[in-house]
Amino acid sequence: MESITFYLILLFLYATLALIFISFNIVHPKKYINFMSISHILGIITVVFTLFGEVNNKNNLMTNIAVFFFLSSNFLAYATIESFLKRKISKYHLYGAISLVIIDLLALNFICPISVFIHKIFLMFIYIYLGMNILKCKNKTFSIHFLAITTIIFPLVQMVFGFSWLFIARKDYYIDIVAYILHTVTLSFSIILITIEETHRKFDSHVNLLQEEVKSNQKLLQDAYELDKLKTEFIANISHELRTPINIIFSSIQIFEINLPEKCAENQKLKNYLKTMRQNCYRLIKLINNLIDMSKIEAGFMQLNLYNYDIVKLIEDITLSIVPYAEEKCIQIEFDTEFEEKVIACDSEKMERIMLNLLSNAVKFTRESGEIKVNICEKDGQILISIKDNGIGIPENMQKSIYNRFTQVSETFVRENEGSGIGLSLVKSFVEMHGGKIMLESEIDKGCKFTIVLPLKVLDDHTRDNVSLNEINMKKIEIEFSDVNV
Repeated sequence: MESITFYLILLFLYATLALIFISFNIVHPKKYINFMSISHILGIITVVFTLFGEVNNKNNLMTNIAVFFFLSSNFLAYATIESFLKRKISKYHLYGAISLVIIDLLALNFICPISVFIHKIFLMFIYIYLGMNILKCKNKTFSIHFLAITTIIFPLVQMVFGFSWLFIARKDYYIDIVAYILHTVTLSFSIILITIEETHRKFDSHVNLLQEEVKSNQKLLQDAYELDKLKTEFIANISHELRTPINIIFSSIQIFEINLPEKCAENQKLKNYLKTMRQNCYRLIKLINNLIDMSKIEAGFMQLNLYNYDIVKLIEDITLSIVPYAEEKCIQIEFDTEFEEKVIACDSEKMERIMLNLLSNAVKFTRESGEIKVNICEKDGQILISIKDNGIGIPENMQKSIYNRFTQVSETFVRENEGSGIGLSLVKSFVEMHGGKIMLESEIDKGCKFTIVLPLKVLDDHTRDNVSLNEINMKKIEIEFSDVNV
């Protein structure tokens, strides 16, 4: 009865170890963990057949089956350590294991002492040999030392009792069995502990590698930021330097235009040349202004001058101011509003830039006899300003990138219309500085609709009279429309 209780406890132990290793193998899939899982399953089968043999009064068949699975379990334990040591299990190992099983089964039935020698001495000698090899591992940790020592000590105890059984007294020693159980348990949990430590080391190594990559990327990012800063400063400096000669050229053109007699045909031809020169000066001024503003925005120096304005009159005056440019292309301009007056806080100069850019684009890309509609309405406590045309439209694949700097809708090398591709980027920045957003709806050959959404807020201590059409700087309009081909 005591032996049956002992084997039931052993069965529970093997089942627990098998469950632990199967679960652990799911989280940390490794070949040697898998070997150990199967070894414990075979250990369960060994105990089951041994238990059947005990119940059936040392049934010979049950004993033989139990020995077969016992040796198979030990062979997989051996394979576990070999795999842990990163050594392959060759076919000679397999042939040796099969030969050992055959010899042990024959000895069990005919020459019992040889079977005990194989169980108690030969197998334990192999474990001791493996323990010595574990001690030779590089980068030994406490867990590896513990695994090596237990793989040597417990099999050594079993060898001693094996010799005692053979040469002194042929009786069962419970200390021998306890040593085997302790060997199995310490071997199992040492393997788990080592695997966890190895996982932690790999994780720490990976974290260190990522930290090094982060540092490297931060340095690259800082270098890129410094380079971009230098580029921005260079563009800003060049833009400021270009202003002076362009202003001198533009002033000279104005002097020539004023002093040339009207009636002379040659002078009229010369005036046409001067007009072309003036328009191109405006184009350069527009480009320079955009580059300077872009640099200011990047550097965080661009500020809003917020005052309370009647947004309806401001937008209407700006819209009406570009009618002559639209009429030259036979484009009809329509302005509509849901209310006659609506005061909000905004920067009138920035709003002029926003509207003139969007309107110039609308005129630029709308065919002759087309129409442009400007509408103001209120929705959900916000002001919506829409500019809609029936021009060529913007492809869907380009709609997300049109606000990027230097982006042009045309994908060909020959531009249908002049422009630097900076305007919409500035428009988006100016709108966002007001706490608003800009949206686009467009279809090819059906036109575009840009909608500016602005918060409906009013300042308490900043007021200013409404701007009128006469106060809108007509030079700004000429500059903004300088790249419109008419």
